Amino acid sequence: MRKRGFLGRNIIGIMIVILSCLAVWGCLPVKLYASSVDENRWFEQVVLVAIPGFSFMELEPAVLEEMPNLQRLVKQSGFAAMNIRTQKRQMSDVYVSLGAGANAVGMAGVQTFGAKELWGGASALELMNRYSGKPAFNVGEVLVPQVHVLDKANKNSFSNASPGTLGESLKQHGVLRMVLGSSDLGITFEDPKKLRRYAAQMLMDRAGGVDRGVIGNDALMASVDRPFGVKTDYKHLLSVMEEESNQKRVVLLELGDLYRLYADRDSYSAERFVQLKLEILQELDECLGVIAGGISKEGVMWIFSPEVGVDAVKEKAFLAPVIRYSADMEGGVRAGLLVSETTRRVGVIAYTDLSASLLTEFGIRIPKEMTGQSVEMVSQKRDSKWLISDVSAMQTIYRLRLKLLLAFATYEVIVLLLCLVFMVFIGFRPYAGMGIGKEWAVKACRICLLTILAAPCVMLVMGLWIKPLLFAVGRGAVLGWMYAGFVLVVLVGAYLLQRVKLLSALSLLAWIVSVMILTDGLTGAYAMRYSVLSYDPMIGARYYGIGNELMGVLIGALLLAVTVSLQRWHIRLAAGTPTAASGASGARAPSALLCAALLACAVFALVTVYLAAPSLGANAGGALSAAIAFGAAGTCCCAGKSLRELRWSRVVTLLAALLAVGLLALWLLNSADSPAAAGRESHVGRAFHALREGQFDQLRELIVRKLRMNRHLIGVSAWSKVLITSLFVMAVLVLRPRGRLVLWQNKYPYLMYGFAANTLGAIAALLLNDSGIVAAATLIVYVAVPMLLLRLEEEQSQRLASLHKSSASHSS
Repeated sequence: MRKRGFLGRNIIGIMIVILSCLAVWGCLPVKLYASSVDENRWFEQVVLVAIPGFSFMELEPAVLEEMPNLQRLVKQSGFAAMNIRTQKRQMSDVYVSLGAGANAVGMAGVQTFGAKELWGGASALELMNRYSGKPAFNVGEVLVPQVHVLDKANKNSFSNASPGTLGESLKQHGVLRMVLGSSDLGITFEDPKKLRRYAAQMLMDRAGGVDRGVIGNDALMASVDRPFGVKTDYKHLLSVMEEESNQKRVVLLELGDLYRLYADRDSYSAERFVQLKLEILQELDECLGVIAGGISKEGVMWIFSPEVGVDAVKEKAFLAPVIRYSADMEGGVRAGLLVSETTRRVGVIAYTDLSASLLTEFGIRIPKEMTGQSVEMVSQKRDSKWLISDVSAMQTIYRLRLKLLLAFATYEVIVLLLCLVFMVFIGFRPYAGMGIGKEWAVKACRICLLTILAAPCVMLVMGLWIKPLLFAVGRGAVLGWMYAGFVLVVLVGAYLLQRVKLLSALSLLAWIVSVMILTDGLTGAYAMRYSVLSYDPMIGARYYGIGNELMGVLIGALLLAVTVSLQRWHIRLAAGTPTAASGASGARAPSALLCAALLACAVFALVTVYLAAPSLGANAGGALSAAIAFGAAGTCCCAGKSLRELRWSRVVTLLAALLAVGLLALWLLNSADSPAAAGRESHVGRAFHALREGQFDQLRELIVRKLRMNRHLIGVSAWSKVLITSLFVMAVLVLRPRGRLVLWQNKYPYLMYGFAANTLGAIAALLLNDSGIVAAATLIVYVAVPMLLLRLEEEQSQRLASLHKSSASHSS
């Protein structure tokens, strides 16, 4: 027998050394950023400028040149893209969520009024008294009479958020709250269709009041040449801002002219729309210049957008710009990009981080009901131009994801079903019509099946293409290049792999996929950041760690890689093992395989640690799924045939023990005392922190949210079709013809161990993740596709054997 080289003999051991070094390096508590925003610096004045309809499309160079004040602020401030995706994707949701500091539900019919403003024959103060049944004295000048409607809506929602948390915290610490302006669609005379007064719901307290304010008609002035015949009365609002400026306060100024323009866009010609938009932006710019000029060293200004315009929505540019400006250059503030522990992505924050940061500006502790974290400033060379190009890349990936993943999932279903029909119902029978039994059909089936296994690797690598392609071909042509590159690379790779022996091809492909995902994840996850199969900052699905799609791919590919490698080694050792009569060296085979299985268990353990570590994978459901799948595979590979004699009760006990080990690993790696979690608490760590403090209601809400998400995805996601199709294919291959499962267990024992472990992992991923249907679907194909390839290999071998036998009989 030919001797293998050093690399072939020690491939699993080399993998362990590499992964160990990378895991230790990756678990070190190193931050992605250096300096915090005004560290240990508290302010007395915070000005919030909300511009509905504002997006990154208004920050393109040609537009920004017309706004010199904003251009200066972007260059001299903290700058970021903010995710404003809420459940119903409405501006009312965003303002209520900002006030709750968590994902909350807003209602279009719940509006804000001045305390003395009449509505339905009663003042807002009288309405509040009517709805609450209590005299509302000293509530404030601006009121939300139906605040209890918001409370009820959020208690019945999946998030159970508390509207008014931000305003209540500010109120308790003596911070004056002021709201100015609105986005009403014209002068309102008790016409609810014109009301767009949600801004106060960001700063209202739990009772629904804001201390001071000018909203509605008082904030507007007639202008016949503007949308709905009104425009913002900038002069009046700026003069009101000067009142009580010596107090500790926060002022929210909503400038709604751009919103009104987009709301009435269909009424204008294209030329007139562009002209009006430029006028409105220039007025906004002048107002921002005045406000910035009035910011003292005790003040800070935030500019943000609660809703992007319709043009941005059409282009899938859902991230909104957010700017933080301070005149205190001695406090450590420099121009740069903002980031938070919520996202861990330079230049990207969540809207809940804005709420948390406002409290931090005043030195107020963030309440436990709020899910966001205070932002920090990046002290790197990245600037606003880099962020705008990065947002463009995220936007392109989002547009690509919507079409590519749906097309790929549909392709998977079609290929699995067609290959199943070909092999089981048509096969290689000589009377099959239209030449189906020819070699080209076999090759086509093999190539198509291998493309399914190779595609996730190419999707990961595509994350490295996006920015160079954007620079080379521009935003308009980049999608076409990405589609063409994906199809070409996948087909070429599959064509080359189908020329190799089946087990060698499966081993090579699975190892490449596993190693690439782990290497990228352990070295900063740069490819994942821009992969269509990973993060989605546009909708806030995931900002860091490993996503459920790639988590499923990693578990499935690694199990396939290890078990196929062990199976190949088993075949080699069985072929080269001498009989008992020829010597005692035959005992080397089982011991060598046992050592290899133990090494494989070490690889499994390291990957589980990667998935559980908050500085690395940060995927709790993935870690638990991996613990079950890898634990089952390791036990099978080490115990061998003796495991088949275990009763079901012991199998269940084994699975429970593996789940307990996974939970223990999560607890240890995400505890506050863990070096892997130092300064890097993930959402998993916060869940354990809530458990330690007895906040079982938050954990219950977490579980309910995951179940609701899975139920929703099963009905609408294309991945559910992939999962169902894969399970159907597996069932048919096992049951038709009978006895095949026993045959494969004897012929390919290690491969079958991997299939069983992958199936257990898919079930665990489905149950333990909030989008488990996605993880289960990407994982289970690493069972269904290899089973089809095995069946194809067997049918072709039987056909060739039959042809040789037939030719031998004819020749005789």
